[in-house]
Amino acid sequence: MRLLLKASDGIARIEAVVLKLLVAAVLGLMILNVASRAVNWSLYWVDELAINLMVIFAFVGSSLMFAQRRHFAVTLLSDAVSDVSRRRMAITVQGINLAFALFLAFACWVWFDPATLARHGFDLAVFFENTFNSVYQEVTNTIGVRRLWFFLIMPVFALTLAIHSAACLLRDLSHTGEEGDVS
Repeated sequence: MRLLLKASDGIARIEAVVLKLLVAAVLGLMILNVASRAVNWSLYWVDELAINLMVIFAFVGSSLMFAQRRHFAVTLLSDAVSDVSRRRMAITVQGINLAFALFLAFACWVWFDPATLARHGFDLAVFFENTFNSVYQEVTNTIGVRRLWFFLIMPVFALTLAIHSAACLLRDLSHTGEEGDVS
C-alpha cells in the first residue's frame, strides 16, 4: 500500500516537470512558427508537432489533475450530503476512475496488439496483412515520424491514471487524507 502511494506521488512529481517542459516546447514552437511566417518561410511541421505535444500535454495534465484531485467535478450533490455520504461518493468515483483506467489499458492492449505482433516476428508488414492494424506503420504528415511515438501516451496515461486512482482510493478507504502538493 505504501509503495503504491509513493509511486503515485513520484509519478505526479515527474508529470509536473514533464508538463513544464511541454509548455516550454509548445511555446517555443509557436514563437518559431510566428517568426518563420513573418519572414515568409513557413515551417509546416511546427504546427503538427505543436498539436501532438498539446495532446500529450492534455493526457499528462489529466493524469496529474487526478493525482492531485483537481479534476473537474460537479459538487452540487456532494456539497448537500453528510460527510459519510461524501466519503462514500469519493470512494465510488475513485473506483470508477480505476475501472476506466483499467478499461483504457485493455483497449490499448487490443489496439497495439503486441502479442500478435510478436507472433509475426515483429514484422510490421506481415502484422498489417493479417490484422489490418496500421498503428505501427502510420507516419505523421509533415514531421515524418511514426505516429506510434505520439500514440504511446495513451497506454502511459492508462497506467498513470490507474496508479493515481488506486492511490486515491486507498487514501479514501484509509482516511489518510490527500497527498501533498507536487507542483
